[in-house]
Amino acid sequence: MLRPLPADAGKEKRGRVVVVGGSLQYPGALLLASRAALRCGAGVVTVASARAVIEVIAGRDPNVTFLALAESQPGTVAVGAAAQLSSLLREKVRAMLLGPGLAHATGTDDFVAAVLRNARGVATAIDADGLNALARTTGWTDLLPAKCVLTPHDGEAARLAGAVVPAGDDRIAFAEEHAAEWGAVVALKGAVTVVSDGRKTYVHDAPNPALGVGGSGDALGGAVAAFLARGLAPLAAACVAVWVHGRAGALLAAEIGENGVLASEIVDALPRGLREIAEPR
Repeated sequence: MLRPLPADAGKEKRGRVVVVGGSLQYPGALLLASRAALRCGAGVVTVASARAVIEVIAGRDPNVTFLALAESQPGTVAVGAAAQLSSLLREKVRAMLLGPGLAHATGTDDFVAAVLRNARGVATAIDADGLNALARTTGWTDLLPAKCVLTPHDGEAARLAGAVVPAGDDRIAFAEEHAAEWGAVVALKGAVTVVSDGRKTYVHDAPNPALGVGGSGDALGGAVAAFLARGLAPLAAACVAVWVHGRAGALLAAEIGENGVLASEIVDALPRGLREIAEPR
């Protein structure tokens, strides 16, 4: 599904990603997700967040660029800030990750909806509080871009569906049914992760407690966005991201054990997993 980068692949060929989210409560989510996108081969990654958040994280990673968005209060994006993203989404960005670290505050649900209205032609992954915002929004499926990957854990999936996620084989059926209903690829995260577009379904059945750490999902979201930017279809992007993320965790567990793995270490191990599945030139 994923070919190696051609020898002449510049940053534009590798694809631009924008990561939209963040809050003063969860600024690190943006750094993890953006670095994961770079570690999975994106050419340029821009972090877009409320101005106060950008002031906290700017300079923490010289590999990413930053866009400070208008805020309704320190650390909370204003609804109107979605307009600041319009030209970026329309002209430069090939993929977007929406939601990591966003947190819930007055206006954030409307901000998420406004961003999605401006991103119809952009391949998009939605995670974390981006998903929670959708769950509170009437008619949210109408907002989804044509190329869209949702990456909920069971709690977020339950809020989107209005029903508890079942266990076992019924969990697989849940992912399939709701992917078809929502018109998006669903990567239902857990010890066993199910990826489905409603027609084809893949199961990553390799439980690894090393991955059970805060920020691990941000790493996965960034990986999905990178593979979307590199031109993979949503189902393929989600499958490759889940496998590479899982492989990174397995490599770390073998080296340092299952205890004490950090999300930042998962991010930095992603290229090692990626190298195993890229086709040789």
